[in-house]
Amino acid sequence: MRHRMHLFFAPLIAILLGLMISSSYAKERIVTAGGSITEIIYALSAQDELVGVDMTSTYPEQVKQLPQINHWHQLNIEGILSLKPSLFITWQDSEPKQIFDQLRQAKVNVLQLQRVPNNLQLLLSNIKLIAKAIHREPQGEALIAKINHQVQSVQQQIAAQQSSPRVLFLFSMSGITQVSGKNTVADSIMTLAGGENVATHHFYKNYSNEALITANPDIIIVTSQSLQAMGGKENLAKIAGVTHTNAWKHNRIVDIDQALILGMGPRIGDAIEILYRGFYPDINQ
Repeated sequence: MRHRMHLFFAPLIAILLGLMISSSYAKERIVTAGGSITEIIYALSAQDELVGVDMTSTYPEQVKQLPQINHWHQLNIEGILSLKPSLFITWQDSEPKQIFDQLRQAKVNVLQLQRVPNNLQLLLSNIKLIAKAIHREPQGEALIAKINHQVQSVQQQIAAQQSSPRVLFLFSMSGITQVSGKNTVADSIMTLAGGENVATHHFYKNYSNEALITANPDIIIVTSQSLQAMGGKENLAKIAGVTHTNAWKHNRIVDIDQALILGMGPRIGDAIEILYRGFYPDINQ
């Protein structure tokens, strides 16, 4: 009888112990410096523990209501400590470097994440690290599974295509046309979406009208914010060289929110799906 009672209550005891362990962690006071890091906190449903962000954190909309601590390239120890954080999460290459020792001396836990190379594997690794640091491992695994599902779904569709469109992302068009090359977030996302980046240089480079004409992309990608600032898609014609490209001649201009194309964050699956639909519009009709 006693043995049967033990078998009956053992699972219940295990569940109760699990709840006690998970609730034993004190609620964190998290400050983040890095837009995609902040997005991960929200994606893990830990936004109620977030007390401050940096200037690059713009999504979701409610993040704009939180106190800001400047840019992750220009961190200020007084600004961070004023928020009384228990955990500070940022990139390994955030500056100034001495701020990390200062935070640790102030008894603030610090998680420094690798920022480059900007690829999917590093994003998933960072999600795991953040989830572990804030005691959200199950949510982290669920988020990783969701992202993998989105990416794999698009990859399967890409595999059925006979060719890849030649694409070019115009990063900046205010006076000087700047193009996104290899080893950039945009390049990684365009490639995952099935595009071939015709810019073979590394990082970002200014393009002349001759360089743009020579590149002659099938598709030009711009941010929605850039188009809005220019007053509409038709004003792309004012950029020297654009009207000579196949992209302009065949009306193959794809716009996407800058936070999606410039940030390797938890919405990467959404970014890939948007670009894929723009790259292969006939498939989606």
